[in-house]
Amino acid sequence: MKMHTMIKTGLLVLLIFACGRMSAQSADNIAMEYLRTVGDQTTIYYGSLQLGRPQTVNHPYLVAEQYTAARLSFRGVVYPEVRLRLDLERDKLIILSPNGSNIVLVSKDLDYAVLHGRHIVYLDNDVLPTGHYTVLHSGNTTVLKRQTAILTYRQVPPSGMERRFMFRTTFYLYKDGVYHMVRNQRGLLRILYPHQRALRQFISANNLNYRRHTEELITRTIIEYEKLSK
Repeated sequence: MKMHTMIKTGLLVLLIFACGRMSAQSADNIAMEYLRTVGDQTTIYYGSLQLGRPQTVNHPYLVAEQYTAARLSFRGVVYPEVRLRLDLERDKLIILSPNGSNIVLVSKDLDYAVLHGRHIVYLDNDVLPTGHYTVLHSGNTTVLKRQTAILTYRQVPPSGMERRFMFRTTFYLYKDGVYHMVRNQRGLLRILYPHQRALRQFISANNLNYRRHTEELITRTIIEYEKLSK
């Protein structure tokens, strides 16, 4: 029996068990309605429920707290339109089920997600911090962006507590089989030997500033590097 069939059957058993005192006909009707609603997507809605958190000043999600239409590839199956959000504090991708539940997807089973126009993957290796990454560019050199949120606390007179998320962004390059953390423009250019001078001129000509345009500068510089390396 295929895994998704086993999961679907297991969920149905739980559903019918929960209906214990209903008539057989009523339980059958509920089960059929469940299958009609969820269809063949049962496996992506099989996971733990997202835990709640205390009230905070801001939210810890990628771009928006609200669920957004997204494309998901999970266990080799592509779902062209689901509702997702990425929790940057807990590093969890959450899917909204047909009945309105917040389901945590199993990270290791994620192939990719396209959320807010960003290509999201989950990496688990011995080099990078395990977690979700945005792929900014994928060519001879890959550009990765890692975003995390940390919950901070601050006393607010006279006796209150303010909870606020602070965010951190880190960029990585995967070049010639090696991962490099990019800390600043000088470090970026050091990795891109032997075209440092040409790339420095490219950055200046396009009025790119590392602090103000970090993502754009790194991505465009890598694309230019690949052109110069042909």
